[in-house]
Amino acid sequence: MRRRAVGTADASLRKRDDRFPRARPHVRPGTGRCPRSRAAGPTSAVPLPEKAPGAPVSADVSRPAPSLEDHAALLRRMSGLLAAPLGSDRAEAEALLVRIARLAVPLLGDFCAIDLIDERGAVRRAACVHVDAAREELARAAQLDHAIPASAAPAAVAEAMARAAQRDLFPRIGAVAWVVAPMVARDRVLGTLTLAITEPGRALADADRLLADALASQVAVALDHAALSRQAGVDRSAAEAAMRARDDFLSTLSHELRSPLNAVYGWATMLDRGQLDPAQSRHAFQVILRNVSTQVRLIDDLLEVSRVASGKVRLFVQPVDLEAVVQDAIESIRPAADAKGIRVQSVLASPGGPISGDRDRLQQVVWNLLGNAVKFTPKDGRVQVRLQRVRSQVEIVVSDTGQGIEPTLLPHVFDRFRQGEGGSGRPHGGLGLGLALVRSLVELHGGTVAARSAGVGAGATFVVRLPVMLAASTEPAPGDDADRNGARPAAGEQSLAGLRVLVVDDDPTAVELTRAFLVRAGADARGCLSGVEALETLRRWRPDVLLSDVEMPGLDGYTLVRQVRALDAGDGGRTPAVAVSAYSLPDNRVRSLRAGFNMHVSKPVEPGELIAIVASLAGRVGS
Repeated sequence: MRRRAVGTADASLRKRDDRFPRARPHVRPGTGRCPRSRAAGPTSAVPLPEKAPGAPVSADVSRPAPSLEDHAALLRRMSGLLAAPLGSDRAEAEALLVRIARLAVPLLGDFCAIDLIDERGAVRRAACVHVDAAREELARAAQLDHAIPASAAPAAVAEAMARAAQRDLFPRIGAVAWVVAPMVARDRVLGTLTLAITEPGRALADADRLLADALASQVAVALDHAALSRQAGVDRSAAEAAMRARDDFLSTLSHELRSPLNAVYGWATMLDRGQLDPAQSRHAFQVILRNVSTQVRLIDDLLEVSRVASGKVRLFVQPVDLEAVVQDAIESIRPAADAKGIRVQSVLASPGGPISGDRDRLQQVVWNLLGNAVKFTPKDGRVQVRLQRVRSQVEIVVSDTGQGIEPTLLPHVFDRFRQGEGGSGRPHGGLGLGLALVRSLVELHGGTVAARSAGVGAGATFVVRLPVMLAASTEPAPGDDADRNGARPAAGEQSLAGLRVLVVDDDPTAVELTRAFLVRAGADARGCLSGVEALETLRRWRPDVLLSDVEMPGLDGYTLVRQVRALDAGDGGRTPAVAVSAYSLPDNRVRSLRAGFNMHVSKPVEPGELIAIVASLAGRVGS
């Protein structure tokens, strides 16, 4: 099926050359002025003058028709030009298209144009060549203000381009016959190649039109290859940047995890060797606890990012007093600010009542912003927190007098693993996750967060905007507190006297540590290093509560609790069970509950929290 559009402006040329094509439906044969058809419509031609203004043409000019050898030589030269890639530089590519157009003129016609169509349908003329330099300038001045639908078929594109040329281009150059061939690659029209005759002594033969189709196909393939090459370069650069970011992140992660481990290992070694006096021992314990807390926070941030990325973060929506949330976050960050001599100022206006949201997540947002401000503010600096109602929104504004943000970094400040400094000389620690979590959590609440900074040394301001909503009156569902990090019963002095607790873990150190917590609280605690041993002990000893790891060789924790639930009640089949695992994603909790555990606790677990959970499952609430 032909996809090109052809036309003539003078049917009398057919008398001179029987090969001249019969006029297409969109062009009515005429005597040079092309009278309008009675059925003139969108595809009707406009009248074309015999001569272009200011560019007279002799009617007796005649050139012999190109031979097959001429066509073959042209194809060889075209193939040689297109064998080399067009390149990624636009000027270089268009220069090559101009050379191709010049090869086509005057062998295939007096005029050749190559028009490119982008993804939006906009048309741009990449090459324009005429045998007459004056008429070439007239052609360059032709308007290209039309657009082509991106989904248009090749034949429709050729027709549309032909109609546009008849309006403005062909009258300028005095075209008497033409062909518009679409350039198609991978089912997409990349543009058109237009050939025109402007001298009455010439005609377009079938061979010329076929050659125009072949030339348009070759140019389309070359353009497509160039586009693929450019996209491959972009993809390669993006992949290389991603690999560099991954390597930088792994290097940073290693540093951030090893640094607290070094302090823990060093002080623990000195404690083990008895090299410290009582005062130094207390200091060692404080350092160890502080660094372990740092590691736990880093790991929690990584897991939180994973939950956000997978869309598995759950919000426990309830009425929230935002002023109290901000106050609690300020008190949490104040020791770090005091250590650097940073003044933390608060200007808290009542937002007009509670808002609907997740209190813990909102406190995490404010804490991360404040922690970031204290981290990047030098000694004796200032951090200010403002809470205010702005029309239908509540704003939390955190500003500081710190080092500011570089303009190039500002658009990426909320990206994951993105930090303002890199390499071994970076003055601040962290994984670059805090602000990414802030944005994700704020957006989950239907709000927005933005960053402003006048540049390096000018401080930074972060603005959180949350919609004002009617506070929900519902309370969290029973069991939610036990299923959520940071919302379990508070640690307290609680007695487990008289309770039997069975601890199961393939790690002897973990068993020893957990037994120590429980025995100190008064429980009778026994340990097992395998699921098989635990099952036998449970039948024989009948504990009040079972604490089990889930990932163990042989009989794992999931299988263990299923087999326990298969026992009769008199054999311990209803023993309350707690999964104690290093896996803390929501899917892990769901799997534990479905297997038969009553609760899922993530390692590391606070001793007081573990004692409170055991007491609760054993029915000692409030004791």
